[in-house]
Amino acid sequence: MSESVKAPETKAPAKKTQAVTEAKTEAVLYVGPTISGIAITGTVYTTIPEAAKAAKADAPMILNLFIPIREYGEAERMIREKRGYVYSAYAEAQKFKLERGGKN
Repeated sequence: MSESVKAPETKAPAKKTQAVTEAKTEAVLYVGPTISGIAITGTVYTTIPEAAKAAKADAPMILNLFIPIREYGEAERMIREKRGYVYSAYAEAQKFKLERGGKN
């Protein structure tokens, strides 16, 4: 009469999946320089523009300039202090803009 007792199966919490889904649809703020046809400084986008995704081929870090709005303070500080990954992306985007014939 030995019956094995199985432990109840546990499912992964649905909240984690929901949080990932919400993060994907979160509005983003562009903190880089205005680049004609790609993005405008200080603009909030519901999704990253396709033109910016295409520009990634020439400026791989450009997508780092699309940040969640709640991270604006930290991103602005990095740009102002000329340090961090946001500043590196900003400098790369500025160079990309000038190569395309944009004004400084």
